[in-house]
Amino acid sequence: MTLTNDRVDEYYPGGQHAPLGAHLIATGLAASVQVERALEEQRQTGKRLGEILVAHGVLYEADLAGALATMFDLPYRDLGLDPPDPAALNQIPEAFCWSRGVLPVGFENNAVVVALADPRDIQTLDDLKMMASLPVRLVVVAPNQLRQAIEKSYQKMDLLVESDGLSGVKADVPRSSDISNIDVSPDVDLSQAAGPVITFVNQLLRRAVDERASDLHLEPTKEGLRVRFRVDGILHDVTNAPSSLRAGIISRVKIMTGMDIADHRRPQDGRVSMVAHGLSVDIRAASLPTIYGEALVLRLLQKDQGLLDIARLGFMPDAFSRYEKSFRRAWGMVLVTGPTGSGKTTTLYATVNELNVPSRNTITVEDPIEYRVAGIKQTQVNAKVGYTFASGLRAALRSDPDIILIGEIRDLETARIAAESSLTGHLVLSTLHANTAASSTTRLIDMRLEPYLVTSSLECVVAQRLLRRLCDRCKTAEPASPEELLELTTMSLIDDPSSDVSLYRANGCAQCGRSGYQGRLAVHEVLVMNDELKTLVLGRAPAHVIALAATAGGMQTLLQDAFAKVRLGETSLDECKRVLR
Repeated sequence: MTLTNDRVDEYYPGGQHAPLGAHLIATGLAASVQVERALEEQRQTGKRLGEILVAHGVLYEADLAGALATMFDLPYRDLGLDPPDPAALNQIPEAFCWSRGVLPVGFENNAVVVALADPRDIQTLDDLKMMASLPVRLVVVAPNQLRQAIEKSYQKMDLLVESDGLSGVKADVPRSSDISNIDVSPDVDLSQAAGPVITFVNQLLRRAVDERASDLHLEPTKEGLRVRFRVDGILHDVTNAPSSLRAGIISRVKIMTGMDIADHRRPQDGRVSMVAHGLSVDIRAASLPTIYGEALVLRLLQKDQGLLDIARLGFMPDAFSRYEKSFRRAWGMVLVTGPTGSGKTTTLYATVNELNVPSRNTITVEDPIEYRVAGIKQTQVNAKVGYTFASGLRAALRSDPDIILIGEIRDLETARIAAESSLTGHLVLSTLHANTAASSTTRLIDMRLEPYLVTSSLECVVAQRLLRRLCDRCKTAEPASPEELLELTTMSLIDDPSSDVSLYRANGCAQCGRSGYQGRLAVHEVLVMNDELKTLVLGRAPAHVIALAATAGGMQTLLQDAFAKVRLGETSLDECKRVLR
């Protein structure tokens, strides 16, 4: 008798079948004294009974597999005599096969035949029911044969497959029984469009790329699964999947990104790479347990896109001049601050690209590596093995660098090493989470970095935000209303509420999806340290006092820089207020 999807629940451990030990004794495969000794060891070690008996030489793996097959009334299959059918491989995702120890080996009566070593693993049976596009029929095989068959089946699958505009590049899969421990998940083949779940996920990812989404949100609700895209910094609803597909969609994405689909209670992180319409896209996924199930957020990054020219970052001439004088120095620390998703990394990489010449040795320490740049050394931190920003920075300093880029200063240790590195003749570029340029100095001191290290190492801080860019096709210029003029005066952006000010406004057309905006631009404030500011920092002055002194010294605030771009027709006053007030 075979096990189909609608009979999975009959096979819980300890159900209607006799225990394994009793079955082995009854069939003469093991003596009672051998089983009793193995049971005692099982109580001490927690290992499975069959595993212990095989390790002690009481059973061969084939004997154990045959016994389990008989117990559960399933067929036993010798993969040495009856090898897998390669045509069945695309019925189950490869990552799932590696992580769960299963392998699709053929077809039978319009069902996929799946080999596994332990039919008592009910979680795997439940997940198989969800992942397979056809009914499942199980066969039991010896564990060693199964491992060899999985490795042999997938070792030649490093092919680029195109399907409906979406493709995936197979990477070498580490030969590990626990794929959740892999540091960077293997690229997953997204081309198999069998089944509604796989088709839905494929189309969703392709649409996200088409619509220039930076993030894709999958949010379980009482009724189903809410799907939202973040485009140009704004979230909007895309579709709602029915509740019948909710669990399957979440599991599909978790498997693709290398998460453990059996763990629903803890937040997880994962990664995967794909190719959509010829674009190489890196996806970083994060799960969050909620009352209706796991919510997922996927961040989409075009990892091989060309780097921006620094002249195209949107700096106003005076701000860029101040910034350029700082990053052209031979040593010192230059920071770019702002919230998550404000373009800090893009600004730093454009800067590194500008400084990337053969006469300089540039090293980056990142998490993750978001841009690939020829001519520089890039390294990615790995907290699981103790390779942090601090340890990576120490290693970089032993490699004769001229310029060091640190993905983010998160803690005191990294901040101190970065500051001390800048004092020993290195140019250090990094990001920091702070709201304004002035508050970056207080943020470093709050990390317990000594004020004298801040003043002696810090050269420049750039704070930035991203605003939506007005659609060139449908934007219009109109005189500012009296209310707007009064508001601009209150914000100290104009001196006289009777001034003649024209503002560009968003309208909406087919080209911009009726939003009035298309793309984004950066606004900046550039704080360059001088003697007055250093005195204030040494005295632990609050951020607003430092900001006033910097403004008096020529710094344009984020709001002032944004309003200058409003006057140029690049963005709107409404967008400026939405992001900066």
